[in-house]
Amino acid sequence: MKKRQRSLSIPGVSLLLLIFLTLCLITFSLLSLSGASADENLSRKAADRTLSYYKADSSANDILAQTNEYLAGYLREAEESSDPKARYQELCADLPSADSVYTLEDSTLSFSVSVNDDQILQVQLELTYPEEPDDTLYRITSWKIVNTREWTPDTHLNLYSPVQIIN
Repeated sequence: MKKRQRSLSIPGVSLLLLIFLTLCLITFSLLSLSGASADENLSRKAADRTLSYYKADSSANDILAQTNEYLAGYLREAEESSDPKARYQELCADLPSADSVYTLEDSTLSFSVSVNDDQILQVQLELTYPEEPDDTLYRITSWKIVNTREWTPDTHLNLYSPVQIIN
């Protein structure tokens, strides 16, 4: 006698499979959406940070151009004196920049530009007297970002601590 093979076609299996696949697709699409949203926020923060850095960099370059004009004027005025190098250093001591500090002992000019609430762009120049006509009036010794806010690390750890069961 022949045994009859039964097919496994239960009437609701295809519907249950369709519902399960739809739920899987919805779950994966929501995960992708949350990942894309997080990436967008991170990209926006990075773009804002980059924009604020380049604004500060541009302001520092404007101050540097203004300082270069002052130094070039001082050099022209110093060349008319009997000791041009000494006269040039005297004139540089009176550099009229509101946010610069000139130290005559080590010939260093420093200024800073705010990048954001937490950082400044700090620039240091070493002022030099040009020995040759093509020499520069200064040398950039430092051009860096400095954090102004104190960083405090998060030391709180949520670790599992088992409770001792005493019988």
